[in-house]
Amino acid sequence: MNLQDKILYCRKKAGLSQEALAQILGVSRQAVSKWETGDAVPEISKLISLAKTFGVTTDWLLSEADPNEDNLNVSPKEEIKTSWIDSLPGMIGRLIKRFGWVLGVYLAVIGAVFTGMGLLARYMVYRMLNGNIFGGQMNSSFSNMAANNPVSILGTIIMITGIILLITGTILAVAMIKVSKKSM
Repeated sequence: MNLQDKILYCRKKAGLSQEALAQILGVSRQAVSKWETGDAVPEISKLISLAKTFGVTTDWLLSEADPNEDNLNVSPKEEIKTSWIDSLPGMIGRLIKRFGWVLGVYLAVIGAVFTGMGLLARYMVYRMLNGNIFGGQMNSSFSNMAANNPVSILGTIIMITGIILLITGTILAVAMIKVSKKSM
């Protein structure tokens, strides 16, 4: 049995997917796939990590010897972390997995409110400096005053911040809903 067959054998015996093994070793799933097909050979540091992960020696991995079921105890030696959420302690991790989407919805709602406030501030400045209050059409001096008004500038900043929060919250909510569905 050669190296590629041993990597595949040990991975399957340990019950790991290519993606899980890649995450443990800090490589891509494609790298593990290439190792198993013989298109590439792992670096020495990755070979040592493979041996530690599977609980075998590097000598055995590199030899042509077949696996001996009696003294081959293949099991992953490192805990598999599928995401940053899994590294959180106990109850906090479970709560974030289950209800983290609420934070995304909250951010999206706050973003929508900020966007509305920014738009309202800009609208009020333009309406105030428009001819409605001063009795006529807005001329170029009022137009410049409206564009350079601090309230209008602040309204624009608040509106942009709101749009960013709205987009971020929506993305977070969708991502966390997927995480919560996986954990159920």
